[in-house]
Amino acid sequence: MKKIPNWHRNTGCPVQILFMAGFFIGMILPDIAWKMEWHQKTISAMYLLRSFAAGSEAGVEYFLQVLGMRGSVYLLGAACGISVFGVPFAVAGSMYLGIKIGLLLTMSVLQFGFQGGMVGVGLLFPQYLLYIPCIFYLYRQSYEQSMRIWKNRGMLTGGVSRYFLRVFLCGILYLGGMITEAYCNPFILEWLVKKVL
Repeated sequence: MKKIPNWHRNTGCPVQILFMAGFFIGMILPDIAWKMEWHQKTISAMYLLRSFAAGSEAGVEYFLQVLGMRGSVYLLGAACGISVFGVPFAVAGSMYLGIKIGLLLTMSVLQFGFQGGMVGVGLLFPQYLLYIPCIFYLYRQSYEQSMRIWKNRGMLTGGVSRYFLRVFLCGILYLGGMITEAYCNPFILEWLVKKVL
């Protein structure tokens, strides 16, 4: 009997491919919805974007919100890596991240044109320069560690301490992204909104 190769155990999680597939889906969905007249009025959307950029909350309060929101997802991904849920989490997370960024950028351009696209990029800058490599690395590590558990039929392997060390070091860089999101991004976004809108 011919043995079927376990390609997924040898190559790891195709995070970038899944992300790009999600990004493509995120770019296509608003175009289809736009043709069906599913969009907000431009004035109300501009008001919401302006109020978001104004940053009504203090820096520390906003940082705690970002820490709770982003940090909980990161910890969930790290925890899934030592269970059988790491594989579906990495696959779904990669697709979701791509869809989210694709939707944001496409809707920004559809709502406001080229200027809206610049503001859409401003929503992601500079924190996603740190988030994306960290998330890709976390998903890959979570996927590979979870695959080892699947291979050993639910038993933890000896590489768990190395896994947590890698995830912890990556988490420090991810924390840097949260700090830039809370303290740098509001100023960049406010400047962009004043210049563009």
